[in-house]
Parts: sequence; structure tokens; C-alpha cells
Amino acid sequence: MSSAPGYGEARRRADQAAGAALAREGGQAAAARAAVAATDSFFDLIRHTLNLDGHLARMACKAGCAWCCYQQVAVTSAELALIVEAVAGLPPERRAEVRASAAEAAVRGRGLDPGRYWAAHIRCPLLDETDRCLVHAARPMACRAFNSADATVCHNSFLGETGRIPVLAAQHGTWAHAQAGLADALARAGIAPGPVALADGLTISPTAP
Repeated sequence: MSSAPGYGEARRRADQAAGAALAREGGQAAAARAAVAATDSFFDLIRHTLNLDGHLARMACKAGCAWCCYQQVAVTSAELALIVEAVAGLPPERRAEVRASAAEAAVRGRGLDPGRYWAAHIRCPLLDETDRCLVHAARPMACRAFNSADATVCHNSFLGETGRIPVLAAQHGTWAHAQAGLADALARAGIAPGPVALADGLTISPTAP
């Protein structure tokens, strides 16, 4: 088996792609979009090098499975800009629903650490009534990082049971380091990268043109 590049390379590529987008004055949403594209390409390299297709095929995550979507999600300012851009493209009634759900989540989650937030069952404001993400293509890197080979374990964890969710470490590590690379590019450009809690950010930022 060939040796795969390390997570530091994921961080470097995301940093480089985001930095180039910012240098072109594309804005923060463009920087996040570029970092996501670079990381998708990098993970394809990891997938082929480590022969991960079999592992990925066993992942239980699918549209409508949202047990993980009650976690406290931290985003960079660029990811928030990309999400706000996507929300702005939704129908007006959907935008209003997102704003209301974000405000409720922000209030309920105020002052909670990740464990208490999870235990409070605070639903992501970007979920629709069928438990699908309204802005899936623009979802945060933390969400792209998460995966599970057993949805039952996720469900049981949501219900308060102690258990280790079987994740694919390569996917988790790649996207976590990519988010750090995006933050590096923002900081170098003189932009406070965050992180900010997703619900808080959606409450503060406008979600309509």
C-alpha cells in the first residue's frame, strides 16, 4: 500500500486554496468554497491511496439520518458566509424558518459546553421537516468530517447511552485539518476566523439579500 500524505497536507491545501480566493477578492464565501473543493480533491487522493472505498460503502450516514445534527457545531467566519449565502437562496418562508430556528437554538444553547448541548437535544436550524439539510452543498466542514458505520449507535448516543461511534478516522481528520487551514488563510488576510457557534452566527448574520 502506498503511503498517504498526512493531515498537514490537507491543512496546507485548504489554506492555499482559500488564500488564493481571498487574494482574488472573491470574499469569504468564495474562500470557503475553494477550501472545500481542495479538500474534496485531497480526500479523493486519500481514498484511492488507502483503498477506502470498502470502508466508505459501510458508512451508515444518508439523507434523513440526522442523529448527529444535534451537536454544537463551530464554524469559521468563511464557512458561515457560505452558509448564509446558501440560506439567502432559499424561498422566503424557508429563510424565516431558519432564522427562527437559529434564534431558538442560540437561546437554548447559550453557555452550554458540547456535552450539555448534546444532552439538550438542540436541533440544527438547517434541518428541514424530513431531517435533511437545507444547505447540504454548503454544510460546514465539521459536518463533512463526521460519519458513522452504525446509525443505531448514533441513535442510542442521542438517547443518552454511552458508546463509541464507529467513525472513519481518515475522513474526520482530513476535514478537521482542512478547517484549520481555512482559518489560517483568514487570519493571514487579517480576518478574524472564529470559531463561532453555527446557531449564533445565523442569528447575527443576515440570511436574506
